[in-house]
Amino acid sequence: MKNINVLSAALLLTVSFAGFGQEQQPTKIKKIRIHDVSIQAGSFSYPGTKAGLADFKTLFPETVLLNNNVADFSQSSSFNLISNSLFSALLGFQLSDKQNSQYKPNPVLRFGISYFSGSMLQGGLFKMESKPYDTLTSSQTGQAIYIDSVYSQNYSMDYTSKQFRLDASLIFKTNPQARWSLYAGIGLTAGVSINAHTEVYYSKYGYTQSRYPNGRTSYVHFYQSSYTSKTETFRNKTNFAASTYLPMGIDFRIAKKGELWKRVHLYYELRPSVNMTSIAELRMITDTNLQHALGLRILCTS
Repeated sequence: MKNINVLSAALLLTVSFAGFGQEQQPTKIKKIRIHDVSIQAGSFSYPGTKAGLADFKTLFPETVLLNNNVADFSQSSSFNLISNSLFSALLGFQLSDKQNSQYKPNPVLRFGISYFSGSMLQGGLFKMESKPYDTLTSSQTGQAIYIDSVYSQNYSMDYTSKQFRLDASLIFKTNPQARWSLYAGIGLTAGVSINAHTEVYYSKYGYTQSRYPNGRTSYVHFYQSSYTSKTETFRNKTNFAASTYLPMGIDFRIAKKGELWKRVHLYYELRPSVNMTSIAELRMITDTNLQHALGLRILCTS
């Protein structure tokens, strides 16, 4: 009987140690999981890439307006800050550690689709003609004021594109569990256009202008009957685009309590970016721009 009791105790002890060993063994998890879903909308600004008459004739071979005699027109060199729109829908993925025992808080891999829309190339031509129209003489001082008749002609040329791009980035946060956090990383986009087109706008108008002896001029009267305008539009081939950017921003969790609301985050993101677009009719266009957007992010996991 004593031998049976000893054997039972030994068996019980063995089972207990086996169970303890199984409890201590870490649970294996998947190497990657969806961590969050986010959307963001905003705009991007850049000085605007200038293109000449020859470029726009290549983009718009059927143009009538640009085949007019513009030999004595001057090319516009004014600075224009172009603001275009963007929208992104992204999934955030967390990676597991080497032992596949837990998910690392950093980095988060974002992957999704971004939509860009706006002007990519701009050009302008203008011509002003001035002719003497009348002279006004003061009866008291004898000072003469010269009235000129001025006619202005303008060509505005614009290459516009709407693009869908795959968007991938690697994000590092200061403290993902805190209510406020900062983040930064590196990202890439690549895609094609769905509606690239060239538009040419022509306008002509006249007005009178006063010239004073001291060189000062002033606008007097606009000739309503002299105003004319015409517009031409041409559908272009698909273009290919890619960019690299540095996402940086601030993230805010809107609530501390509530199973749903504590998973909802608002964020602002700034993206200095280098953009490259291969225009089939022309060449590769490279420019820098500054993107900024407001976003909504919902955590899929705690």
